[in-house]
Amino acid sequence: MTHIVRSITPGAKRNLADLQADNDTLPTRAKVGADDEGAPANRPSLRQKRSIKKSAVAVAGQHGRPMIVVARHGRPALDRHIWINSEEYVTWWAAYDAGGLAAGQRAPNGLIEALRSCKVIVSSSLLRARETAALAAPQRDVLIEPQFVEAPLPPPRLPDFIKFRPRFWGVVARATWYFGLSRDQETRQQAEVRADAGADWLIQTAQANGSVGLLAHGWFNRMLRQCLEAKGWECIYDGHDSHWSHRIYRPKEF
Repeated sequence: MTHIVRSITPGAKRNLADLQADNDTLPTRAKVGADDEGAPANRPSLRQKRSIKKSAVAVAGQHGRPMIVVARHGRPALDRHIWINSEEYVTWWAAYDAGGLAAGQRAPNGLIEALRSCKVIVSSSLLRARETAALAAPQRDVLIEPQFVEAPLPPPRLPDFIKFRPRFWGVVARATWYFGLSRDQETRQQAEVRADAGADWLIQTAQANGSVGLLAHGWFNRMLRQCLEAKGWECIYDGHDSHWSHRIYRPKEF
C-alpha cells in the first residue's frame, strides 16, 4: 500500500548499540569509499564536482523523454567494527532494517539537483530511505512504497565460534541468498518478481508525470537496473553504488 507523507527530519542521535545493522551489502568494489559519501565537507572534491556536472548534464539534456532517478540511501547509524556469529548477524540485520541514518550527514548536491527535477518523489518504507528522502528532497511530499525495500540478507547457519564483521557477513549472506538460501524469507526469485513490478511502477509513473525519483537500497537498485534496461530504458548517468549515489535513466532512442 502506498502512503504519502511530508518529508521528515532525521533524528539527531541514536543508540548505536540498538541499531547494530549495516549493509545493503554489495559483494563488489562498489563498496569502496562508501563511508565517505555524504559526509559533511566545506567544499566538494574535484571528483565530486565532476560527478555533479555529469549528473546535471544527464538531467538537463534530452528534453521530452521521461526520466527516472534511482538513489541509494545515506550512511546508516551502525557499528561495523564488531565480530559476530551467524545468528547474531540475523539480529544485527533486523536492527539495521529498523534503524535510520547516522547523524551529521548532508545529501550531495548532485542528488539534490537530480531529485529537484523530479515531479514525483518515492521512498522505500524503511527508515533509512525515508530519512534520506528528507535530506535529499526537503519539503517535498514523498510516496512511501514498501515494494522498494531491500532484498533480505539471511546468513548461512555456521558454528557459533565462527565470527566475522558485519560487512563480510553481508557478502557471505548475499552470495548464499543468490544461490538459493532464504531461511524462510523472500527468495531471489520472489525479489526478482518484485523488482520487475517495481520497474513497471517507475516507468508508468515517469511516463504519466514526466519524471520520478526513488530513494531505496543498494542491491535492490541493481535489480531494478536490470529490469529497467530490459524494458528499454538506459542508464545515462551512473553514480555507482555507494551511500548517497544515484543513477539516471531515460527511454532508449531508436
